[in-house]
Amino acid sequence: MCGIFGYIGKKDAENLLIEGLENLEYRGYDSAGIAISNNNKVDIIKHAGKVEELKKVLKEKHLLGNVGIAHTRWATHGLPSELNAHPHTDILKKVTIVHNGIIENYLELKKEYNLKTITQSDTEVIASLLAIMPEKDNLEKIKNATKLFKGTYALAIIFSNEPNIIYLAKKESPLMVGKSGDDIFISSDANAFKKYCKDFYILKNNEFAKIKYNKIEFFNKSKKINKKINKFLNTFSFENKNKYLMQDEIVQTPDALRETATFFNNFKNIKNYFNNVNKIYLVACGTAYHSCLFGKKYLEFLNIPIFTEIASEFKYSKHLIDKNTLCIFVSQSGETADTLSCVKKCKCKTLAITNVPNSSITFACKKTILMKAGWERAVASTKAYSCQLLVFYLLKCLLKNEKAKTNTLIRKSKEYLNKLNLKSLASKVLNYEKIMFIGRQGDYITAKESALKLKEISYINCTACPSGELKHGTLALVDDKTLIFLISTQKNLISKNLLTKEEIEARGGKCLIAGDFDEADIVLPHLSSDLMPIISILPFQSLACEVSIQKGYNPDKPRNLSKSVTVE
Repeated sequence: MCGIFGYIGKKDAENLLIEGLENLEYRGYDSAGIAISNNNKVDIIKHAGKVEELKKVLKEKHLLGNVGIAHTRWATHGLPSELNAHPHTDILKKVTIVHNGIIENYLELKKEYNLKTITQSDTEVIASLLAIMPEKDNLEKIKNATKLFKGTYALAIIFSNEPNIIYLAKKESPLMVGKSGDDIFISSDANAFKKYCKDFYILKNNEFAKIKYNKIEFFNKSKKINKKINKFLNTFSFENKNKYLMQDEIVQTPDALRETATFFNNFKNIKNYFNNVNKIYLVACGTAYHSCLFGKKYLEFLNIPIFTEIASEFKYSKHLIDKNTLCIFVSQSGETADTLSCVKKCKCKTLAITNVPNSSITFACKKTILMKAGWERAVASTKAYSCQLLVFYLLKCLLKNEKAKTNTLIRKSKEYLNKLNLKSLASKVLNYEKIMFIGRQGDYITAKESALKLKEISYINCTACPSGELKHGTLALVDDKTLIFLISTQKNLISKNLLTKEEIEARGGKCLIAGDFDEADIVLPHLSSDLMPIISILPFQSLACEVSIQKGYNPDKPRNLSKSVTVE
């Protein structure tokens, strides 16, 4: 969570910093600020709320200068207020800093070093500690200070005695540097400066950087180092044709599926990695966890134990893991803190499935399969989820030596989305107090993901339940204020599902069936059972987006949530 952006060059920093923060809004935040160095002083403007609010303040008071750092904050320590917003300084304003991550022992450091602070933030403690460090060299100050930290951090720092230099430090939280001519950019996501740079550098754990005009130096704990240059992964281009990014990203799903299917050919040697595997754990959070539930179904033909676990639970549980165990970790961003913390626990075969090359999870796992969903910026995952399902399907086909039927999937999903219009249905959803999604087998997984989509961007308290479990408790909730979506894509279960619909409506509830048959209320394209989960989620992603819009919300930026959850 949170976003860091920085700039050094000949251009005015203010507009570039604001543009960078706007590119990082998907990460989730509740305050924003910038600091610009000019004439041997650092000016700071920050504001609670969105970047748009910060821009209004800057219209009245421009910050001049060519060196600056900026930040979007998602509150962990202290309320989401202007006082607690980044950038932070020490009381004497010797150090200006932005920080992603959490310093777990900040209160102990504050007490031990008698640090004077005015905010509730752990970040101000970092600035205050650096301000009193005895070393003359600022890089050595940072190296010695970070030895005292327990926790995670990505730091961008300006010292008042070196106002034209930005220092960086990194542990666990992502931090990248890009260079284009005289311009140098810093960000927690390289996509935020992709518009300006063809390549970039990635800081690894316990690495540091010293950046000044037209020069970047990298260091580890003991010496200066050389860093390899990373190239941006070419992917399909897309236009923002709609008002909201989520609308565009749903429409882009067929292109994302096509690109991912083609790119999967680069990972066919992963087949050998499954040799001698005796059990598999599938670990992820949120939407990615739902893809793991389908992953288990796709891989069950292997006839070995397969377990799915939520990452935040997996970390604290005991597991029978040996050298022949395979742990598969799924993360759209590749930076999900809960998932990353689990990788370190697994002394076995590890495989990452992610949408972001050179992300933390790709370095942490021994093997990686990359998707090519394109940059997904709306917080609620849509096209990336579909691509996660596709990767599991392609993995199954690879391991079984079967031919994948992706061309049909791509064609039918494109045709379906082109004619899909759920505005009328969305307006009806608003009339109900309780929304449920139900289904059997794989359809129940789709129900879980559908419920998650609706609740996270429309704030409707909806739930998911296996269809057969309704009468074992949940049916007590059903009345004339209840709307239930029943997902039915399996022919052998249609009669069972129609009976369930009658049970619901006999109690006053409204039940709409989504299925690949003519009598369904939401008619889905017909595909093989392996491919139906990839297409059956599309109407419910679209429905959630439309409900959110009709309620007057921005579906791209749901409250309290983040696209890249980089804190545990």
